[in-house]
Amino acid sequence: MSTDYRRSMKLAGRNALVTGGASGIGAAVAESLAKAGATVTIVDIDNNLLEATGRRLGVRAEILDVSSSEAWTDFVAAHDHFDLVHLNAGITTRRNVLDGPSDPLLPPLIHLTDEEYRRAIGVNVDGVVFGARAVIPGMCERRAGDIVVTASVAAFVPIPPDPIYGLTKYAVSGLVKSLTARLAEFGVCISAICPGFVDTPLIGEQARDWIAELGMPLMKTQQVVDAVTASLTRRVNGAHWIVLPGQDPILHEQATFPFPTNTQ
Repeated sequence: MSTDYRRSMKLAGRNALVTGGASGIGAAVAESLAKAGATVTIVDIDNNLLEATGRRLGVRAEILDVSSSEAWTDFVAAHDHFDLVHLNAGITTRRNVLDGPSDPLLPPLIHLTDEEYRRAIGVNVDGVVFGARAVIPGMCERRAGDIVVTASVAAFVPIPPDPIYGLTKYAVSGLVKSLTARLAEFGVCISAICPGFVDTPLIGEQARDWIAELGMPLMKTQQVVDAVTASLTRRVNGAHWIVLPGQDPILHEQATFPFPTNTQ
């Protein structure tokens, strides 16, 4: 029996939700899950792109503002349940990764606006917190479920061109680590994928030039899809799957500490 077949058996027939599913990593993951036999719903805020992707992949597509607590409550109430949830929606502080101020002599954060900050926190952090909060009760009641969060290598290393993006990825990494022990008691697995630079719409032309100068090739989305598949099928609770160019996903397991896990 092939590895791909065994993986498909674990995903077939399960209800899956992918946020930020209209393009990039989200769309690629949704396509992979659908091919494996899962019933997939993708959500995004770009209605035109969302509908086109839904039709192309043959999956359900719905508008959802992941930064809204109320929207999450209404969305989950309108659906039966989700077995697999990929909290993938994410943005950079500016519209494209690394496309910040061109003057390297400027102090950091000097041009950061409140709107840019709140927008990044809203999608990258609130979207994960509200999403996890919305789906965890049902998963714990059924004593089964998988949550995968898209973090970044920025959860492990500094990202000077966009420190707020780095902040948000450290935040969701910490959330995953801190939820692990309690969710495991209910049979629910949570983990994170941590890709480097991926060839998605977030990477603008200025960023592509900068990355090329560093000699760091952009990864294809398939590498990230492979990491999500590994996370869902191997189910290593609290794991962070680091995704680097030309390599298989690297499993990074968190350290454990003698803290009580039943603190309310």
